[in-house]
Amino acid sequence: MNVESLHQVSLNAHNLDASIRFYRDILGLPLIARFDHGPKLAFIDINGTRLMLEEGEGSGSGSVIYLYVDDIDSAVAEAKEKGVEVVGEPHAIHHDADGTFGTAGESEFMAFLNDPSGNVIALAQRKVPPE
Repeated sequence: MNVESLHQVSLNAHNLDASIRFYRDILGLPLIARFDHGPKLAFIDINGTRLMLEEGEGSGSGSVIYLYVDDIDSAVAEAKEKGVEVVGEPHAIHHDADGTFGTAGESEFMAFLNDPSGNVIALAQRKVPPE
């Protein structure tokens, strides 16, 4: 498995507007995007690493570390071979038609693993989706 970088960290936000103001207006970090359909999400840029804020009491599974890998399918296969619990197979999370998070037309694929303590670790890769 070739982990290239820390890709994203997620945090719960009890009030998304207040959290955006904190990270954008107080800390001076750029807001990448905000989504109010489905789960309310905001993405903040921290020098190339995304911070994902998800609104809601107990939303999501708490903090998650997202690691960018060069080949998500082989990374998951290798993790399984080593006895790692895979709790979410590789699948497209978001099709980035406009290029909000990178190259337009690519999709962001993710898979989810549990570390030995039950913490969620996400593997991510951007690629053109298969047809």
